[in-house]
Amino acid sequence: MRLSRLPAGGGRLAAAALVQSLGIGLFMASSVAFFTRQVGLTANQVGVGLAGAGAVALAVSLFSGELADRYGARNVLAVLYAARAACCVTYAFVTSFWQFLGVTLLAVAVDRAAPPVLQALVAGSVPVQRERTRVLATINVVRNVGLGVGAMAAGAALVRDTLLAYQLTLGTIGLAFLGGAALVLRVRESGRPAAGERARWALPYPRYLALTGLNFLLTFFDALLLVAMPVWVLEHTDAPRVTVSVLFALNTGLVVVLQIPVSRFADGLRRTSRLLACAGAVLAAAGLCFAAAGGASGWVAIGWLGAAVVALSLGEVMANSAGWELSIALAPVPERGRYLAVFNLGLSAERVLGPVVVTGLLLGSGRLGWVGAAVVFLFAGVAGERVALGAGARVPAPVET
Repeated sequence: MRLSRLPAGGGRLAAAALVQSLGIGLFMASSVAFFTRQVGLTANQVGVGLAGAGAVALAVSLFSGELADRYGARNVLAVLYAARAACCVTYAFVTSFWQFLGVTLLAVAVDRAAPPVLQALVAGSVPVQRERTRVLATINVVRNVGLGVGAMAAGAALVRDTLLAYQLTLGTIGLAFLGGAALVLRVRESGRPAAGERARWALPYPRYLALTGLNFLLTFFDALLLVAMPVWVLEHTDAPRVTVSVLFALNTGLVVVLQIPVSRFADGLRRTSRLLACAGAVLAAAGLCFAAAGGASGWVAIGWLGAAVVALSLGEVMANSAGWELSIALAPVPERGRYLAVFNLGLSAERVLGPVVVTGLLLGSGRLGWVGAAVVFLFAGVAGERVALGAGARVPAPVET
């Protein structure tokens, strides 16, 4: 994977994603230890702060699309990245829960606001559809790699476990975000609508909203992997505990390897819509494999779990590729930022609702819960294909077919 092979704007955006993901990986691996061991917060306070900030960010993220349409996605994204840098530096001087909560509200808000703006900038700087999808796939891959490397690099702060070590780590994270902002400002954005072309804010047309809801259902692969899978392995199967770590590593490796090749199938409206249906079918197969693992023992259970994660990973990269392309292609260009903000609201909502749904409904229903999840995935994929094709015939903007 060479960033130099991407279009100029795409290469810089992928490089920015890599730099920032290193910082995010550092933060994810070291922040809880910093807040609990150095600031003196309880784990419950940290959890409450993050959950509250996530809920507030759902509403705030909608405004990022409006700002991108009005002031340009490049400028807005650079400001968001700079704000994240400021939040990281400010964290280093937090001494109370209320200070932590205030900084966290801003940090999570700008974090949730960035994805639709980044997607709008890719659409505006990489006009060729096939290259655009490849850029988004590359960004996803380098982000996963950066998160892993950053998390490993955080070990230095965790080993030293001193206030200065954590403060230096937070300062490094801030520099990573500033580096990302600088790279973003070098991207040339085209196709920005004139002020007279921008319509007043309104909800997207019904088929786009329907597609957003169906994609929201497909994104539950994230909660299945991060929440349901570890609990299912540890409490409902005979597989060794180390299986959880192996399955996480398997998912990460498959996403890194498969995301870019699979993104090539998101080519034109019909093939991309079909890819969405395939994602639903593969995710449904993953659910059935998890259900089978619950009734097996020993190596048989491990085999079913491995098959489930392989299918889940393949469905993840399929759903990602189809969702990226359809959300851009079916959005009117003058209102692209607003539409993408609404579409990404479904992704943010899954982060908030996903853990609650999978623990309360799926895991609470045992093997039947996994079968129910399979039915939902299959429905979302098939219905998503039909809705996308219907929207392509009626969307008030040109769509590549």
